[in-house]
Amino acid sequence: MKVGKHKRCTRLAALVLAAMAMTSTAWAGVEEVTEYTMDTIVVTAQRYEKKDIDIAAATDVYTNAQLQNTGARNLQEALSKVTGLLYEAKGPGGASLGAMTSKVSIRGVQNGTLILINGTPLNLRTLYNLEDIPLENIERIEIVKGGGSVLYGSEATGGVINIIMKKEMVNTVTVGGGNFGQQNYGFTVQADKLGVSYTYDKWGDTGKVSSTLTEASTPTTKEMYNVFNGSEKNNVTLSYKFSDSVDFLYGHNESISRFTYAFGKNYAAALVDQTRYNRKYDNTKDFVQLNIKAGDVKGNVYYNSNSLHTTGIDYRDKNGGVTGYPQAKNDEEKNQTYGFDLQKVGKVKAATWLLGTTYQNEQFIEAVNSTPTRDRNNYSIYGQWEDPLNDADTITLSGRRSWTTGADEDKNYNNFSAQGQLVHKLKENESLYASVGQSYVMPTFKQMYSTGSGMVVGDPNLKPQNGMHYELGWKKNHENHKWRVALFNYRIEDNISFAKFDDNGETKYNAVNEDLKNTGIEVSADIMGKNGWSYQYGVTYSNPMGKSKSEKAVAKQYWDRYFGRLQLNGGATYQKDKWATSLSATYLTERVLTPSNAHSYDTKPSLLTTLNVKYAVDKTSEINLSIDNILDRQDNITHASSAYYSTPINYMLSYKYKF
Repeated sequence: MKVGKHKRCTRLAALVLAAMAMTSTAWAGVEEVTEYTMDTIVVTAQRYEKKDIDIAAATDVYTNAQLQNTGARNLQEALSKVTGLLYEAKGPGGASLGAMTSKVSIRGVQNGTLILINGTPLNLRTLYNLEDIPLENIERIEIVKGGGSVLYGSEATGGVINIIMKKEMVNTVTVGGGNFGQQNYGFTVQADKLGVSYTYDKWGDTGKVSSTLTEASTPTTKEMYNVFNGSEKNNVTLSYKFSDSVDFLYGHNESISRFTYAFGKNYAAALVDQTRYNRKYDNTKDFVQLNIKAGDVKGNVYYNSNSLHTTGIDYRDKNGGVTGYPQAKNDEEKNQTYGFDLQKVGKVKAATWLLGTTYQNEQFIEAVNSTPTRDRNNYSIYGQWEDPLNDADTITLSGRRSWTTGADEDKNYNNFSAQGQLVHKLKENESLYASVGQSYVMPTFKQMYSTGSGMVVGDPNLKPQNGMHYELGWKKNHENHKWRVALFNYRIEDNISFAKFDDNGETKYNAVNEDLKNTGIEVSADIMGKNGWSYQYGVTYSNPMGKSKSEKAVAKQYWDRYFGRLQLNGGATYQKDKWATSLSATYLTERVLTPSNAHSYDTKPSLLTTLNVKYAVDKTSEINLSIDNILDRQDNITHASSAYYSTPINYMLSYKYKF
């Protein structure tokens, strides 16, 4: 795809910058020094604050300043450069394709990332839309890798990303524009106890974004492809701080994206580039949260909903036939949850105990006015005991009992999961840790009862997922260096996946159970350099594999590999006087694409790059230039049977005014 006459100059400049920073990343920034030092970073991985070095898990904390330094406009884009996280998107800016949402997979578990906002689950039937969360509203994010269902509940088989939102806004106005019709406008205002923010984000037509042709295709394979016709997002956030103990958060998002699915190579000449169908996806999301904290007791009450309305016209069948066409498409899916989470932390001599309970009502409507509402009640009780055995060793034991009631066809579940962790302090700033724990995930209503209107055919007899997770790690903070090493292994039984089949000429996907396993190592380093320089780099090597347990003929009843084995993250940040420049890159190699009904096959490496330059005109004005995909690569950034490409080189020039 062509991107303009200056492409060669841009590539040359990018190569120089890439050579400068092949051993680092944009996460580290000079501003981090004023917010955290290497030995004071605290996280809530154990549901109360502790120093990162005292926690028996691989954890990362990124502040708002560090996220902004990536040049990303939303959280989905920002997480694409994190060590051990695999990024998948269907369109520009991390956009989703209807219910085919973008993903952030941790340690090779595609549907195992639990997203929290201030500790409240954002996931709805395993889906989330991080591309709809502006970075401006985030105070920091905390990432905990590894199975975390014991303390945080279902879906955390890969790990947990907790988004801590700002309780007080800074008064700002932002205006930005770029190529491909990009526009970005927004403001944040704090008026006493009330904070208000609004963001408008737009992309224009970027052309072809996917293709069914891959390395496994033959010279005569027929191609279908998607064209991205543009998107618009409106995001409103309200926060109100009643007191130091009670605060309120409301988020409302409306987004529209348009795609065209067309005939490509090897079809008859009259069909090439003709539209098979078009789709408009209207997404409306609401998130409401009331947080309460009184001494050692804290909790929240929440409501979370997502409505996806899909419209469009089908002009031809998959072979190009027009008999019975055109046909109108008009589907709507609704998901919502509401509930509460309440916990108390206490002390018994030197030991710390935690006890909590959760309730969540979960509802799903696949097609409005045609399918009854599915719902169930989810309950759990969880607890933890942390005991320092001596000056060097601390042991932590955790457990969670979960059960459901009120489900259709009496499809109710119950589970007990446990975890044991040991931290051994070598020095005040150095530790070893070991962790053994279980994870648990229930089948969603979509996976159980979908009738196929959205291509997924459910199975009400799906089993819940159960996993065993093992991890050994080393952490060390030394002067301006932070080192982290983690060895991990897991085996997940009855992981829920999908098997492709043909339904009267239409492609559908059966929900099936499979086994999943992986063993790997993660190594990362943060370096606060001299003269305004800071760096970070990371290496992840693992081997995620799955094997279907379904008796259906189309299911893969053999071990098959997912994703890529080797991931390298690198970049650098330079900040001096009024200038701040960051370069980041993620390289994924030894990759495979994994169709749901055939052996995986090799595909080329992917390289995601971003350059961000910030200039502070004065104390109130700031100019920012972000260039994404600076090498202008056309990489496949998904791992299924079709290719979804990275967006061609694109830029956003913005101006921010603080008042």
